[in-house]
Amino acid sequence: MDDIELDLPSVASSHNAGRILEIEAVGLRNPLPVDGERTQAYVCCVDGTTLRLPDSLEGWAMQTLAANYDLRATGLPSLFPCRFEFGIRDGAAYAVPVRVAAGHPAA
Repeated sequence: MDDIELDLPSVASSHNAGRILEIEAVGLRNPLPVDGERTQAYVCCVDGTTLRLPDSLEGWAMQTLAANYDLRATGLPSLFPCRFEFGIRDGAAYAVPVRVAAGHPAA
C-alpha cells in the first residue's frame, strides 16, 4: 500500500487541538486476513488524500464503520463526510468527532 501514514501529533491537554481532518470515508484493507497478512485501517479525506491509520486506531475504524453501517441500514444518513480530530494524549492515540460551535459554519 502506497498511502501516507497519518502522523499523529502529541497533544498536551484537552485545551489543545490535534490534527483535524475532513473525512469522506473510513475503511479496512484486507478485513479478513489469512496467516501472515494484516488488516490495515485507513481514512479517505474529502480532498482525495488517503491516509493509513496507525494500528492503535484500527479498533476505532472498525467501530466507526459498524456505526455507519447501522445508520445506513436503518435509513438514516451516513456519518460522512465529517470532521475528526486525531492525536496522542497521555500516551494513547485518539480520534474524536469535531463539533461545530453554534453560529460558526462548518469548514
